[in-house]
Amino acid sequence: MQVELIELSEKRIRFLLKGVTPAFANAIRRASLSEVPTLAVDEINIYDNTSVLFDEQMALRLGLIPIQAEDLDLYVLRDECECGGAGCPACQMTMMLSAEGPCTVHSGDIRFEDPGVKVAYENIPIVILGEGEKLVVEGMITLDKGSTHAKWQGGTRCGYKNLSEITIGECDGCGRCVEVCPRDVLEMDGGRVKVTDPMSCNLCKLCVKECNAEAIEVVPIADTFVMVIVTDGSISARDLVAGAAKDIGDRAGLLGQKLGELA
Repeated sequence: MQVELIELSEKRIRFLLKGVTPAFANAIRRASLSEVPTLAVDEINIYDNTSVLFDEQMALRLGLIPIQAEDLDLYVLRDECECGGAGCPACQMTMMLSAEGPCTVHSGDIRFEDPGVKVAYENIPIVILGEGEKLVVEGMITLDKGSTHAKWQGGTRCGYKNLSEITIGECDGCGRCVEVCPRDVLEMDGGRVKVTDPMSCNLCKLCVKECNAEAIEVVPIADTFVMVIVTDGSISARDLVAGAAKDIGDRAGLLGQKLGELA
């Protein structure tokens, strides 16, 4: 297996994955969506809410706000905590939100017990409070996985596609294939068609259908995939992919252990 980095930012990563099966590429995608732990508001106590939103709507909005931690390793899953899930500083922390109108309450107004924890985006609107309206909320932040609930899902747009192999034969230079390509993969160069960016090709094969000379061939490379992983901001793209790979490795190791016990 080979990995070739194409693009990396805090919230998005794109890379080539070579020498693997579609099942493995899909495992990276699925693990990025559901198996990498993140922080989220789990339980709340609403002491005062005279806004236009019902308590249930308020709880939903707070739960879906992405939350970052300087060191996520300081927290453990509640099911794996030494407290047995009863709640302790290792598996949960408190948050507070207090506001009085008229104002718009944003995610940046949330205060956390741990100074190393903050919201990923401070300008997410929660509710508009009118004159005299109040909101006082206390909540618990816990670590969990997207497989438990979508609010712990760190990956948002996670997908893959086969890398395309585009071959140009005897080209008559008509340029119609360049015009119909939706991804600008092709361009004219000295009266001939040239491939500029095969990684952007989505295998639509419009160029093949448009070429009267039948000079273009587009085929997927069976064991090479372009992976794109985007996060909600609660975890960096690098850490999300690394966590997904670790989860797959741990599961494979556990399976090997169980099979060994049966042998």
